[in-house]
This record gives sequence, structure tokens and C-alpha cells, in this order.
Amino acid sequence: MTSSVLNKLIMICILIGVVPPLKSVLGHVQNRISEIDGKKIDWHDSTIAKDADDNDKPTLILSAVGDFSPDEILCAVNTEVRQFLSEISERNDNMENEIPPRCEIWASAPCPLPLMPEGLSLLVEKNEESNWLKTATATFQEWGLLMQSSMLNADEIAELRCLVDKAITETHQMISNFRPNIKLGQDVFSFKEIASRSQERFDLRLLETDAIRFVERHVMKRLDVAALLEEVLGSVEGLDFDLSVVYSRPGAEYQGWHADGQHISGAMDAGWSRNGWKFDLASAYAVCLFIPLIDLNEEVGYTQFWPGTHRYRGLVGFGKVGEIAGSTYNGICNAGDAIWYDYRCLHRGMPNFSTVLRPVVQIIFKKSWYMEKRNYGTESVVPGNSGFA
Repeated sequence: MTSSVLNKLIMICILIGVVPPLKSVLGHVQNRISEIDGKKIDWHDSTIAKDADDNDKPTLILSAVGDFSPDEILCAVNTEVRQFLSEISERNDNMENEIPPRCEIWASAPCPLPLMPEGLSLLVEKNEESNWLKTATATFQEWGLLMQSSMLNADEIAELRCLVDKAITETHQMISNFRPNIKLGQDVFSFKEIASRSQERFDLRLLETDAIRFVERHVMKRLDVAALLEEVLGSVEGLDFDLSVVYSRPGAEYQGWHADGQHISGAMDAGWSRNGWKFDLASAYAVCLFIPLIDLNEEVGYTQFWPGTHRYRGLVGFGKVGEIAGSTYNGICNAGDAIWYDYRCLHRGMPNFSTVLRPVVQIIFKKSWYMEKRNYGTESVVPGNSGFA
């Protein structure tokens, strides 16, 4: 893209990498650069990321929003950083051998690119000194993601695992009987009952009465679940839920970045304001609850999220930016823990390097008017079976 075209852009978000990654540099740049040739600059998030192209060297990442061109903002930041470090060096002889300053563009997008602050924890624990619901709601609304420990106990996990294993076995047998040409784990397919969109990765709907009753008994009746859903989705009485198990067999590879659901047509996203997620963003229409049935770790894999991406409809296709900017959150947790996420939040499944199945129960709580049409097919595994809901 030529600079003449970039200069005509109305609004743009630029991520700028700065070395050395000093907090004093961050404050100086944000205080000194408020506009370029009369064009206002809004400084959004910042974080520290590792530069994979430079031996994982720590780099300060700044997020600038405005109607400037990348060249304009890079030149302004580069000038201020060099001048600031030069002044510090003159006052401090110890800085003579420090890393030479460097500024470069890391990414650009037609909407804000959320950066995850260093040390951000999305696990909200319950204790007598905290208001769990208030903190959990605020965390979920800001980041579109929330971790909660011990949703199910060991006995409940074992009971649900039996139901899940039975459903998987029966469905695989059904595919073998009625769709013998499908190579499970290799072929991509999408039926009413089950879908597979990548190698060794499956999404199976759980419509057995026992599984649904389990969720109603052990999840829906929890006071914290009902309270959180009421805060983020509205009255529990007006909600539906879909139940499935997302499972990855050994050999499952990296999944592509995606959101389970899009922003609703006509609904507002967070816009360009730094606090747009508080005032402008349309409330969630669906919330997904993951409950792993085994411990999730680097070997068996987990789900990786890009927190904050539920705010902007223009981020689809930008998942790689979250990785390079050090702004992804790994959903590593214990069996029975809960991972809540906004249906619009970008995420991906990680590889399964182990020798065991990785089953994660998925409960999608949604407003009654929303119908899930994207993630499953319209044809049954059993040809001619029109009775499947």
C-alpha cells in the first residue's frame, strides 16, 4: 500500500514496537505526542512482548489510534524515543552500553488491536473479602473471558465423563455404519449431530436426556452461574442453552483463530474510544462455558484466547497479531474448572501432543432469539433421519 493511500485512511490502529522496553519511555511518548500535523492521537493499551525475529528480545508495544499514516506515527515516536534516551544517557553514564534504541511498526488494523497487560489474571477466586460477582462481571465485560475454579467436583466430573464417552463411542459407530467413506480424524465434515473442521478435532452435540439433566442439576442451579448469566445476558428465565463436547484426539494440530459467533448485524461494537467497551459495545447475546474433563496442560493442549477481541467486529483474520504482540491467554486449568467467554471472542484450540483424548464440555448460554446455524450441518449422519432436532 502506498503512502498516498495510507494518508487517506480515516482511522487506523498502529502497534509500534520500542526497544528498550522502559516504562519511562512509554510515559514520555504518550505525554509528548498528542497529535501529528493537527491530527489527534489516542494512545490505547501497551504491553511487553518478545520479538521472535530478534532472539525473543523484550519489546515495548504501544497502541496508537488516529487518522495518521504509519510512517507519520513511526517517525514521531522514533524521534521522541531517541531524544528522550539521549537526555537520560547524558545524565547517567551507566547507560552508555545499553541496547541502542529501535522503533518499528508491528501491526496495523482498521480497528483497535487489544493488548493484554503484563501479568493479567483472568481467574477470579471466591473469598470472604471480595465481591465475586462484581469482579467476575467486570472482568468478563472488559476482556470477554473469565476463569473460575472448581465448577464440578471429582464425582461430578466422573459422572459427566461417562455420559460423554458413551456419546462419542455411539456417534463414531454411527459414522462407521452410515458414512463408511469418512476417515475420522482426517476428513472435514459437518452433520446435525457432529462436526469436524480440522484434523482429530470434533464438536459433538449432547442431546441425551441424562446429559441435559446433569447440566440443569449441577450447573444451572448453581447460584453463582445464575447470577453471572443474569449480569451479562439478562434474566436466566429467558435463556436457552446448547450442550456439546469439544474433543481433540492425539495428533490434533493448531486450530485457526476464529470466533464462534459474529457481531450481530446493526449492533454496535466498542468503536474507536478507549473505553468504548464500557459505553458503546452491544451486550453479549451468547456466552460459552467450557468445563474440561481432564487437566489441561502443554501436553494434552488447551484453548488459547485473545482477550478483548469481543469488542471489535473488524478483528476477524487478525488472530496472528495477538500472538506476536504477546497478548494471548492460555486456558490451562484443572478438570472441573470453568472457562467463560463471550461468543465473539477470538480463540483457537492448541495441539494435543499426548496419547489421551482431550474432552471439554461446552455449554452455550444464549438469548432465546439466537439460533446456532454456523457450527453444524443440516444433514444427519443417518441418511433420511429428519427427526433429529
